[in-house]
Amino acid sequence: MARSGPDARRQDDIEQAKLDRAERISRLQLSMSLVGAIALILVPTIYLDESSRLFVLKLVSAGLLAFLPGWLYLQFIRNKGRSLYDEYVLNLFRLHIDKPANLPAPPKHTTYYLPWSKAHEKLRTRSKDNLYRTKFEAVYGRSSVSTLRLIIEKGKLPKRTEAFSPVVYATLIMCLGWVLVLQPELLGALRLGEIVPSGRPLLPVEPLQFGFLGAYTFIIQDLVRRYYRDDLRTSGYIAAISRIVFSAVLIMTVNLMWTDQASQQENILAFFIGFFPQIGLQVLKTALTAPLGKLVPSLSTEYPLSSLEGLNFWYEARLNEEGIEDQQNLVSASLVDLMLRTRAPVMRLVDWLDQSFLQLHLPAAPENLKSMTMDLRRLGIRTATELENTFEELGNDPVFQSALGAALGVSSTESPIVARSIVVALHGEVNYWHVRRFRRHSWLKAPRRVPVAAPVDIGAHPDLGDTTEIDLTAESNGEATVDREAITD
Repeated sequence: MARSGPDARRQDDIEQAKLDRAERISRLQLSMSLVGAIALILVPTIYLDESSRLFVLKLVSAGLLAFLPGWLYLQFIRNKGRSLYDEYVLNLFRLHIDKPANLPAPPKHTTYYLPWSKAHEKLRTRSKDNLYRTKFEAVYGRSSVSTLRLIIEKGKLPKRTEAFSPVVYATLIMCLGWVLVLQPELLGALRLGEIVPSGRPLLPVEPLQFGFLGAYTFIIQDLVRRYYRDDLRTSGYIAAISRIVFSAVLIMTVNLMWTDQASQQENILAFFIGFFPQIGLQVLKTALTAPLGKLVPSLSTEYPLSSLEGLNFWYEARLNEEGIEDQQNLVSASLVDLMLRTRAPVMRLVDWLDQSFLQLHLPAAPENLKSMTMDLRRLGIRTATELENTFEELGNDPVFQSALGAALGVSSTESPIVARSIVVALHGEVNYWHVRRFRRHSWLKAPRRVPVAAPVDIGAHPDLGDTTEIDLTAESNGEATVDREAITD
């Protein structure tokens, strides 16, 4: 029997008091842990002599700095929420990745749930498995699925998560690197029996120290960015191990170019090699004589990711980890894997794809691509969908045809044919269909009606001055009369 009146209020006050007490205890525990951490550093500085203080400082620094990347991962797997799965599923529906019945169950509070439920009932299957959900579980674990109660049958469901061993291995490598950099003093003179180490090979210690510092600087920034993007997975630690090892090999090889002891320039170069390993390969290629240098393949691509707006060095490095090294790799990649593994915002990802489709289909040599895209920019065109939309609206305008032809490097009479052939070729791209569907989605723009004043004197285009009212519906992405989906849907 439910309580009412004063008894219910009294019970609520008791529960609230318990919560307040638990919160105060939690804050006190956190405060004590901070005080303990500060005392751990301050107490040795008071009771130890100068040389001992330096030793403890090196030891604690090496331990804390090596532990920091792994601690970030532990915090991530503890605090990540189920909102990751909700966002992932909603983006599957927004991009029209598959038929609704084949997609996992969307959250019940969304408009996608009822259509999905009706479509899923028509499958007439008792199977609870789903390919797209399985992909998510393989990355973040089954406990992160917000709609888990919809698929639970009987028994305890197994968890499929990533192994923790790459985090442990990366922590050991970083601890070794910090020991090399800080070089704590010896507490004793223990030896390996009668074995006399040869001390060979002679390693360039100083360049390796600076190279590790460069690699660690990149790694810690990359891991922190992944943490805030909800993209911190064990693959990032495998990439960290690869960067440290690869940079060390390059630094030892580049050291052959210096005949004397490590100079200041070599140490600075080693730092940048740790941050940008490609620099080491370029230095080695430059060091070869002209005949031998031609045998080394070029490291650059004709359509680099760096030419896309909004795609900075960090995102480029992240895409490289997924095997996407140029624009062609990007437009032909699986959108599901891109959303799931890179955790790039879906609108930003769609924009990169849209830009790539345009640049890959422009009639220009790779070295002239930048100037052509700038010419199109003057017409307000920076993506493939913008080219398609603008051409359909203004394709019969002779002034626009002339400007478009100049931007594409053809005559005004050829520009409609070239533009139309580009649009036809774009419609043959599978991922471009998903980009177009996303661009015209109802949740991007609210329905609105924009009155066009008349008469308007616009010079050479008097027909556009008629009084009319354009219905900018959401599903047409702001287009009045053209049904662009009728071509391919």
